[in-house]
Amino acid sequence: MSDFRIIGNPDPVVGKEEFYSVNTFLPSVLPFQNTASNNSFEQPVKWEIYILENGRWRKTKENDKTGKRISYTFLQKSLERKGIRILARRGEDVARLNVTTHPAEKPKIESIELLDKNGKIPSKALSYGQTLKARVHCLHMEKHKVSVTLWEDDAAGAGHNKENEKNIIQTLSGVVKNGKADVDFLLKPSFAKIAKQNGPEEGKVHEYYVTTDFNKDKIASNNVNVNDLETPVAPFKGKVPVQQQTPAKPKASLPQPVQTKTKAPASGSSSAPKVKAEITNVHLTDTAGRAISGVFKGKEIKVWIDSKGLIDKEIRLKLYDEDGISNDLLFDEKFTIKSNIYAVVVALNQIPRSKGGGYWGEGAEQEVYAYVEVIQTGEHKESKVVDVDATVFKPDPVEQTNKVAKVGGEQKKEKFEKVIGLGKEAVLYITSEIATEIKVDRNGRIESYPDYGGFNGMNEYKEAGKIYCKKLPNDKSAFPLYKMYVYRGNKTGEAIKKLKQDIKYKTYENAESTILTVARHTQSNNKNYASKGPIPPNNLNSLYRIRYMQAWNHSGKESFRYRFVDDNVSNLRPLENLRLEVSSGAMTLKGRSSISIDPWKSKDLIGCLGIRNSDGTNHSSCGSEMGDLSASNYKFVYHALNNYLESVIPELTGVYGRRGYSSNGRIVVKESKYEEEIKVFALIDNLPELNKDDKLFNLEDARRALRLIYDNYGEEIAKNVEMMYRWECSHFKSGQYKHCGGPGMEAANNNHPTYGWDGEVYNKFPQYTPIGIWEEFENEGMSGRGGNTQVTDSKKRYIKFPSVEAGMVYVAEFLVRHNGNVGRWHTRDVSRQSNYVTIINTTIPRIVNSF
Repeated sequence: MSDFRIIGNPDPVVGKEEFYSVNTFLPSVLPFQNTASNNSFEQPVKWEIYILENGRWRKTKENDKTGKRISYTFLQKSLERKGIRILARRGEDVARLNVTTHPAEKPKIESIELLDKNGKIPSKALSYGQTLKARVHCLHMEKHKVSVTLWEDDAAGAGHNKENEKNIIQTLSGVVKNGKADVDFLLKPSFAKIAKQNGPEEGKVHEYYVTTDFNKDKIASNNVNVNDLETPVAPFKGKVPVQQQTPAKPKASLPQPVQTKTKAPASGSSSAPKVKAEITNVHLTDTAGRAISGVFKGKEIKVWIDSKGLIDKEIRLKLYDEDGISNDLLFDEKFTIKSNIYAVVVALNQIPRSKGGGYWGEGAEQEVYAYVEVIQTGEHKESKVVDVDATVFKPDPVEQTNKVAKVGGEQKKEKFEKVIGLGKEAVLYITSEIATEIKVDRNGRIESYPDYGGFNGMNEYKEAGKIYCKKLPNDKSAFPLYKMYVYRGNKTGEAIKKLKQDIKYKTYENAESTILTVARHTQSNNKNYASKGPIPPNNLNSLYRIRYMQAWNHSGKESFRYRFVDDNVSNLRPLENLRLEVSSGAMTLKGRSSISIDPWKSKDLIGCLGIRNSDGTNHSSCGSEMGDLSASNYKFVYHALNNYLESVIPELTGVYGRRGYSSNGRIVVKESKYEEEIKVFALIDNLPELNKDDKLFNLEDARRALRLIYDNYGEEIAKNVEMMYRWECSHFKSGQYKHCGGPGMEAANNNHPTYGWDGEVYNKFPQYTPIGIWEEFENEGMSGRGGNTQVTDSKKRYIKFPSVEAGMVYVAEFLVRHNGNVGRWHTRDVSRQSNYVTIINTTIPRIVNSF
């Protein structure tokens, strides 16, 4: 009986982080034991949360985690659940723990204060364009949302006064974390109009404070002074240069300000008071506009958005399924408000059911609510929750790999007969699909790796969560092993046809059942496919041929190997005497020579392919021979390996060079049974880390990276990073961004990894170390408008990062070091910094605003 069980608090308090682990009573692993074994106890622990609804357990979606020890923080909503269950899986072992959440002690807001952007009490008056930080100190309110309102103070005395009701500026919200909620307000110059609506103030200083509501009480902060504007400016940080002129055409690399001037209304204009732009209500109905009662079973739902002053403004509408631990996002789209009462119909039957979590049975409901946000201001409002029948949502597709993918005239999948005995053709498909991974611990340190070779200049290359290379302490690179599939045909052309069909339908159903594990790197050059580099990739229109050839290595040791060659007469010269083929012709491939199928790991390969056991050890077919690499035994290593390959791919015995060769030595090479020459082809995938230029960075990469910056550095730095990137990278569309992931960082020298920049970030975060240089002519940028003069006669050399995350972390760390001075990124010349700041602030951080 398994002792696999969950250890942790079954009675958690709302808002408090609780840690959970598993206990298996395993014996401790001794230092000399192999911790990289594949036994069941080494499998990862996967965690899930289920909630009880209508007598059935429903799986939530956003709470899946992996690890031996994880944490959950239960929200206020969990108190209403009929049941909550934590489930842990490892292999076939399953453990469950039912938990009952309890309310925290009585919540309380202790105080609220106004600080500068660094969280300090301002020592002098602030200026428009700077940031005010409202900090709300709370007790027993962890994870609660707190709303804060900014006011301009015209009344005498401290605290909130009804005389200031007309001076409301903005309401924003934050979430309590570690007993406090921080809410940042950008002091837009347009706020000054509200401060001046009752006439100029003494000393040209405006006073601001914030309030938060709790238990029907309004709690006010201290006041902070803000210097009045000297002259009307655009509602952005900094001043617009006097010499600025409206260009004939706006350019992508130079976004224009949203407003170019702030002026008093012209004489004769309407004196009617300006309507405050806001969302007044959000509610859900059926498509006929009828209120929803009970469980909603319609296929479409209508979201009504009541607003004032928002016509032609862009909003973001999200639908959520509310859970007790976190909320699952069901729908996320942007719309433009066209009337004060605006409706959006959402097709629930087009939303996959799994977006709201899986089910252990039918009949459960999803608790749906709408969230609407004004993109420009960040103001938002939520609807009430309605219960929606889970069966309304779109069933998730069931994967059917053998289903015929045709309808109405489209060609069906062709069915092929299994090859028995000797076939007429074969293809080796050497993929970029990882067979055996590089394993790292939670800190990113290597635990095990199946292969290694020469250092490729990268600290790490990661794609879709998989590690394709990682630097070792001995200045080598660790690599994974890859899968090689075999396709065989009963007639000429059939193996290639099978491969093409599988590639089309993204399957391996026509491949042979044996999948080989291969090493694809080299002992020295792993930076490109040039001399002594990995075998170059090809495509279906330029397949390589496999031939068999006798040769001697640099030490004069004889061997007989299968080799990859170009399909031409030079490599496959026709001969009447078949026995001469094995030592005749060339063995070139794309200008290179001697690319063979070997038994070695990458550290011993010179541009060849290594057949390995799945754990990275010597292949069992020839491992016993590899203890003796003397000149007399060397060829038997290859004979042993080749005999294994021929048992999996019998067609190899009919290729050029092999069908005329046999040997009765200590390891026998049998005579070929083929009379005609058989063609065996090879298709080689790109190695991901050498193909990264084809996988350009995009907007989604920026979104993911900004989320990380937002979570770790805060909203203000995240907004500055996004605005800088948008400006420097033409809103994430420049070639430099797509290839490098950075904000246009030029290399001052060739010293990797700093290239003339501060390298402390790479010591702190080695995974963000640059991977090289990208050269291109620069765009016009800010040339002639306060920026550096455009260079047109030579290419710029830009630093390449392994990810957008790496480039953005570098910028965030830079801003931290320089106390948030954005202008310092552009120049050390203080007199020129403000111009850069002004123009940077003409961009809108749309991504961060959406968080």
